[in-house]
Amino acid sequence: MGSIAARNVRYQKRFAELLLSHETADLASGWQQARRLGRPVVPMLWRMLDAERSNVTSRVVLLVAAVLAGGPAEDDRLFAFLDRHKPMLPERTMASMLLALGPARPRPVDNCWARIIGPNKEPEPLLELASRLACARFPDASKGVGVLFEGGPGMIGAAVFGGFRVSPPKLRSLWRNPSRHSELFYRGVLLGAGRQMAVSGREADRTTLIHAEELLAQADVRLGDARAAAILLKARAGQLDPGARRPDWQLLQLCATQPASRDALRAWLPAKPLARDEQPERIAVAYALWQPLDKVLREYQQWGADPRISSHVAVALAFRLAAGGGAQGLGSEAPAQRRTTPADGARTAGEIRVRLPDVPEFRFAVWASGGALGTGSRCEDRELRELARLIADGRASREVVRRTCEEALWRWGSHPGLGQWRQERLLIRDLLLAGSKPGLRYASLLRPSQRYFATGLDKSDSFYEVAVELYEFLAEPVLPIPAEYRLR
Repeated sequence: MGSIAARNVRYQKRFAELLLSHETADLASGWQQARRLGRPVVPMLWRMLDAERSNVTSRVVLLVAAVLAGGPAEDDRLFAFLDRHKPMLPERTMASMLLALGPARPRPVDNCWARIIGPNKEPEPLLELASRLACARFPDASKGVGVLFEGGPGMIGAAVFGGFRVSPPKLRSLWRNPSRHSELFYRGVLLGAGRQMAVSGREADRTTLIHAEELLAQADVRLGDARAAAILLKARAGQLDPGARRPDWQLLQLCATQPASRDALRAWLPAKPLARDEQPERIAVAYALWQPLDKVLREYQQWGADPRISSHVAVALAFRLAAGGGAQGLGSEAPAQRRTTPADGARTAGEIRVRLPDVPEFRFAVWASGGALGTGSRCEDRELRELARLIADGRASREVVRRTCEEALWRWGSHPGLGQWRQERLLIRDLLLAGSKPGLRYASLLRPSQRYFATGLDKSDSFYEVAVELYEFLAEPVLPIPAEYRLR
């Protein structure tokens, strides 16, 4: 890995122009530059942060750049910064928001919550809320923290999502007596239960699943996001009834992310896009992953003729076959039975005989089934073009094909893991940002006075301008795929 000297004047000047200058500031471009350069530029950005003594907004902007450049590999620097006890409320809150929006970490951090909130044992509600959300990304982050007995729906929802213990009577009271912001509580509990299932394998509590069913039975438009969290949890727990009526396309997109509900998905997932579906590629990828392979290939004329979904289906099939998904659907075989050997003539589910010359990505599925890559038109995606060249040269293993195809689905926005990813980010947004003045672009159905707002900073504080711009900057999925959202 290369390095950039912490005192490099050229780079310092450019970052100052993009991040600090009133005349030339472009935060998105500056943060993108930091993320692109990565760890070699981390020492410089922390040095620039230390040199910025009094301007809190500039310090927050530089903190974002330093964390984005370092990523999880530089968590030690971030926690060393928080350990100084000097960071102010905006800095600690921004650090928490960055952690909450980041990937899950594989290892715990000692005294995680205490180090994030700093020396104040009764932090401002804004920091307490953000810090509890951040702890969702660390194993055992709530270890040693006492049971929470009091708090509004937003705070309790954030605590449950972060893995903190909450008094059972408090939880029961919030489920029984809906208040203005109960929807945030519902989402925090349901998404937290789903996250625990994904990360630790812990089964969802039976009572929580009953509440999820109750929410799905309600038609209140104000509970739309809560109903999305509810059906996502039921799908993850394999609690969907195949004989029930198919959900609308928005909820079906979330159901379609969960292989535990394969039986229901096979009854519901179509080969052709549903009417009014604004993002048909998401359901199409699930169709390619969970339906029996022979059914998908029999119906190739239906999905292969639709340019909106054909490439997505082809890449999903290639991933499925390269991963050893077999004829019955991804994940249907025991791990020991899956074939992950190079393409040496072994056939995962029998060589595919269908050819789709108008869908160049379908060649990868043919190859993964044991056939030849063949020739045809070039893929529009640059990474897939390079993959085709490597396969043609005999230099791509099945594992490389599998990883590249999954990354393509993530970049294209049709990866099944994006359902949980987006719902979690929407919860963080609505808890931290939607009630601020810059956050009025969110939750448009609610008047400003009805939006949740955790006190600590004024609604028009410059912190929120930076935080909203950061949320927008991180709104689109980028590589690498966080481990908790990868296909199994």
